Amino acid sequence: MNVVKWSYNKLHFTTSMLSQNTASDSLFDWVVKDKGGRKTTAFLKKMEEIVPWNDLGDELAPVLYDGRGVGRPGFPVHVLVKALFLEMWYGLSDPELEEQVLDRVSFQRFLGVRNRTDIPDETTICRFRGKLTELHAEKELFEVVQGMIDEHGLRVNRGTIVDATIIDAPKGRKHDGGTNTRDKDAGFTKKNGKTFHGYKAHVGSDTKGHFIENVIVTSATTPDNEAFDDLTKNETKAVFADKAYIDQEKKRDFRKRGIFWGVLDRASRGHKLSSKQHKDNNQKSSVRSRGEHPFAWMKRTMRFQGTRFRGLRKNTFHITLVCVAYNLKRLVSVLSLA
Repeated sequence: MNVVKWSYNKLHFTTSMLSQNTASDSLFDWVVKDKGGRKTTAFLKKMEEIVPWNDLGDELAPVLYDGRGVGRPGFPVHVLVKALFLEMWYGLSDPELEEQVLDRVSFQRFLGVRNRTDIPDETTICRFRGKLTELHAEKELFEVVQGMIDEHGLRVNRGTIVDATIIDAPKGRKHDGGTNTRDKDAGFTKKNGKTFHGYKAHVGSDTKGHFIENVIVTSATTPDNEAFDDLTKNETKAVFADKAYIDQEKKRDFRKRGIFWGVLDRASRGHKLSSKQHKDNNQKSSVRSRGEHPFAWMKRTMRFQGTRFRGLRKNTFHITLVCVAYNLKRLVSVLSLA
């Protein structure tokens, strides 16, 4: 009985603490081999297989830090990039990530850490994100993942679905002197009679609703259709959108260029929709509605419920990175079904 108890305590201690001795790596690996949630472990293992993390880190390093090592953190760049994506996939803050890596074997294995000193703390992650934000590195990360989608032959070239979603931001608090803590770059808008405050993510996705192909971040005050031209500038086959994007001039232009106009028709005062328009709307909606899938995944599965930062630049980086993380998550899902 004592032997059983001793073995259990030893196993519990080993799996709950990171190994402090690199010489015992083989023992550590043997003990934690089957530990960690199966779904999380399988997901992160697939991410390790399909994403060239080391290459990505090597590409970013020269841009991030000078040759003298000034400003370089004590962690490999690819490890810090992985840490940022863990935050996106699981809806974690910097302090929560540090805590989760200490506690979860699957996270430790994904980051490739063996000692406590291998784990980037919340300050390191925050500074690393700040550096990437200054360099607008979200654009490069977005394009890298777009290239991966193409390499796997998963690009659906049948048109673009355009949609937008509001990302809530705190309204702030008013002070006695008349000042307040509200994010000045965020804005107010109304939807279905309800007032919202924050930012807006304008997204172009493929016609299966699998992948986000373009994203533009603005204040919530920006009308949905203002980003339409940028999201569809390279489209040659079809566009789909809801009634907020109605534009008769664009409709004529797209049809003249041989591009299918899949924007839903809307009845106007004194002019009801014909039976044909109702039928066309139903057919268009069967495609257009797929554009809502990415938002549902990000807000429910990835727990992306609102902004974590202040200012358009920081939120553009964060929201775009959430979209990149979604594309990677979706890529794993599609490949798993193939």
